[in-house]
Amino acid sequence: MRITWAGFLAAAALLLAPMTTLLPAAPAAAATIATVPAANTEVATTPPFQLPIPCGQRWTTSTHDGHASQYMVDMVSVGGATQGTPALASAGGRVVTSQFDSQAGNFIVIDHGGGWQTRYLHLDRRDVAVGDDVEQGRPIGIVGNTGSWTTGAHLHYEQKLNGSVVQATIDGHLVPVTWEYNQHFETSGNCGVSTGSSLFAQSPDRSGVFQWTGNGSSWIKVGGPAGRLYAGGAGVFATNPDNGDLYKMNGPNNWSKVGGPAKVFAVTGNGLFGLSPDGSAVFQWSGNGTTWNKVGGAAGTLYGGGAGLFATNPNNGDLYKFNGPNNWSKVGGAGAQFAVTGDSLFGLSPDKSAVFQWSGNGTAWNKVGGAAGTLYAGGAGLFATNPTNGDLHKMNGPNNWSKIGGAGRDFAVAGDALYGLSPNSDAVFRWTGNGTVWHKVGGPAYSIAGR
Repeated sequence: MRITWAGFLAAAALLLAPMTTLLPAAPAAAATIATVPAANTEVATTPPFQLPIPCGQRWTTSTHDGHASQYMVDMVSVGGATQGTPALASAGGRVVTSQFDSQAGNFIVIDHGGGWQTRYLHLDRRDVAVGDDVEQGRPIGIVGNTGSWTTGAHLHYEQKLNGSVVQATIDGHLVPVTWEYNQHFETSGNCGVSTGSSLFAQSPDRSGVFQWTGNGSSWIKVGGPAGRLYAGGAGVFATNPDNGDLYKMNGPNNWSKVGGPAKVFAVTGNGLFGLSPDGSAVFQWSGNGTTWNKVGGAAGTLYGGGAGLFATNPNNGDLYKFNGPNNWSKVGGAGAQFAVTGDSLFGLSPDKSAVFQWSGNGTAWNKVGGAAGTLYAGGAGLFATNPTNGDLHKMNGPNNWSKIGGAGRDFAVAGDALYGLSPNSDAVFRWTGNGTVWHKVGGPAYSIAGR
């Protein structure tokens, strides 16, 4: 990414066009989004396990001759409290056991797919239930001293492959098998790699989806080939490159099919929507399996974000807001592009000469900026590129913008952070939030997406 900058956008006064008709009703035989057979998904040989302990903490790892397998690991804090420390999911997956046993005490089992499971024993408290999808780093309970098999507070941890305990892999390396405490130490790198506020990228050849760990330029592979990534408050989704089927990321290398192909998908703060392949109807995912419900008629395209779902009229480009199933209200005329932040809606006039913000009432919009090339929006706010040179600017308030970066191939807003892909796609950068200072966080990528 070029960290060189120039002046901002020239002002203009073109208003969004007047509004007229409602979204047309869908034909009776409108296409659905959930009918294509499941596609193959790629699963890593070994999930990217991290120590099931909060980021940066140092713990001993050991075993003893009373264990049924020498690969069962007991963990005790070094220089801190063992009992009461949160136990974290060491990789993303689904909880298959959460119960109390007279010997193991409170224990949890997480299935990570591909035959992999992890077990966490002797917890003082369990904070997840069977069926919960958990991301890496999510607290699942509290380290404790429950069950007859323990004589002191510690976390008993196991990694199992196809039902057998195997030597644990942490942060890409095997944990040595030691028989006494204070012989081997591990420092946790479980630093919030999750499906929450995160940055995702496709490899240059689109053969894998990767997630930034939040540390330096460290990334982990979380999925196989993908056609397009969608991310937002409701989660991270990817299309199958062969048939367009849609999958939801439940955790690293743990994806489930949620629907078939669509013309376009949109993710809001708490929902997933799709426009049928022929554009004749809008559907909302039920949140269960591949069940979708029709919530609107024909549309041109969809825009989603924290402020909700919006759709354009396919005939004239007018913009409508989704208020509930089959309940839409007209909010604006045609625009070159729209963008949704956490609490507001913005539009770029058809000739791209001005940026407008919806007032939130009826069809009233206010001009907040001059000419722009492309809008980017999310929890961190609204950003626009200079139509002449591609430089990036941030909106600080109505008609108050500041230059924050040079041109990039793409930008992505993830939570309260902003990321950019360099013009030649050879590096990913993160804006520091100060002036025009960016830090490199990754190498080549085909695309980036954030939530």
